[in-house]
Amino acid sequence: MSQIVLDSRITNGLLNLKNIPLDDNTEVKVIVIPKINLSKMSFENSQKITGRIKGNLSDDVIAERNNE
Repeated sequence: MSQIVLDSRITNGLLNLKNIPLDDNTEVKVIVIPKINLSKMSFENSQKITGRIKGNLSDDVIAERNNE
């Protein structure tokens, strides 16, 4: 199964996707992942969000926190 990653914006409750290289009436599954800007969030909120991530990223973040 091919994957297409696009950046888009929800406007007035609607998500519009343009220039997708698929035939008309092709059935698709859409997964919406909101973008967040961690640099604009407080450090405390960033810690809460990254602390819930399982795997290596979480371990790396914890290691960096312990080194500071």
